[in-house]
Amino acid sequence: MPSELAEPSSTVGVENGNDKTSRQRRSEARPRKGAAGRQGTAGGSWTPRQTAPVVRASLQTQYEDELVAVHEAYPGTQVWRQEEGLWLLTEGSLLPGFQQRVLFLTGVSFAGTIVRGWGFWGCVVGSTWIGPRHTNFPDGSICAFEPTDGTWMIGDPLVELLDLYTLWALRHLHLQVFGRWPGYQAVPHPYERILELREDEHCGCGKSDKLYGECCRDKDHVRDRISDAVNFFLRYSGGLRNPPSTVLRFIREQIDPPRFSDLLA
Repeated sequence: MPSELAEPSSTVGVENGNDKTSRQRRSEARPRKGAAGRQGTAGGSWTPRQTAPVVRASLQTQYEDELVAVHEAYPGTQVWRQEEGLWLLTEGSLLPGFQQRVLFLTGVSFAGTIVRGWGFWGCVVGSTWIGPRHTNFPDGSICAFEPTDGTWMIGDPLVELLDLYTLWALRHLHLQVFGRWPGYQAVPHPYERILELREDEHCGCGKSDKLYGECCRDKDHVRDRISDAVNFFLRYSGGLRNPPSTVLRFIREQIDPPRFSDLLA
């Protein structure tokens, strides 16, 4: 459910949606078996580059045209424009009458190489990062679906991406309240399953629809755990998950959003 964001103190480089009468509750957009897995093109780890990618005019036109639909679905969304892409700041609530607010910062590259989002609990001031579960390594960005499922890809509607982020946040709320991740998830590495999964959560191995305690738990615990830990932290994940400092600073100050070229570098 979208909320009404306060207008920013400065409108330089910002486009605001003011149609408050068009507020509507967003549906759970196409949840799939891998709806909580690692994202690929639209949300996996970025490939280091020396220079910014070339802008694709078709994607730039498409994303600009979609801003009308974004404002209608999520009134109050703020937009920052850069030469390389768009940044969207969207605030909403998850359940009718529930006070918990959620904030999404979404970067959309015109080159079609990056679409990244970060989730935060609370309003703009005093917000806290949503994670680390079901966020990408190492930048802590939202990991809302499994790319091989074709749930969302570059060029699909931005409103559907925000819907998936909202569903992801609702699942995090369930995890926060009940201690259990609801629904399917993609957790392929044995050591990550040991670290994060409860026995009554879906396994995440991608080979069954059983609960973790009925599927891979016993096999994971009899493996060489030290070797698995080294492989996970040094080769697979690259370390702990945390949002980049430029993202956190922008959430606090709302001045100068991160540049795509800096994040790529």
